[in-house]
Amino acid sequence: MRRWTAALAMTVVLAGCGGGEPTEALNQQPAWQGGASADPATPAALTPEEAKRRYLAIVEPYNTALEKLETAANAGKPWRTVRKLAAEVARTNAAHAAALRETTWPAAARAPLAALLAENDVALRHWRRAGEAADAEALMREIRAAAAHSGAEEAGRVRAALGLPAYREG
Repeated sequence: MRRWTAALAMTVVLAGCGGGEPTEALNQQPAWQGGASADPATPAALTPEEAKRRYLAIVEPYNTALEKLETAANAGKPWRTVRKLAAEVARTNAAHAAALRETTWPAAARAPLAALLAENDVALRHWRRAGEAADAEALMREIRAAAAHSGAEEAGRVRAALGLPAYREG
């Protein structure tokens, strides 16, 4: 039991701010990209200060869910408890990715956000599988796979583009 929780703790520490979205939404172009769906009714990009506040508000529930997962793993909680928390990570991941996609971001943040969301799309599949894992081994495998696509580097670039300091856990 201790071996898998130690590995889980290390994996979650490496996880960053990310997310995904339902399949039907993948075919829709994000508002911040403009394109065929852009019209005069499309909202203007957020100001730098609005963008900072909006980004932090969007990612906070996901970061909190990741930290709860890490805390439970470090405390040696049963894998079924960790699985339940992984399902919550998946839920908050999906919600925050949808909110990131729906927001009209300043131009400087658009490319880093696109990269972050691409990583999140991959990670979300693994978070969902972790939330449905049949045993501790499957849970760990999916958490490691999700963490490999944490988007931590991309989130760092988004934060830099928005003028935010680097993410500090805790």
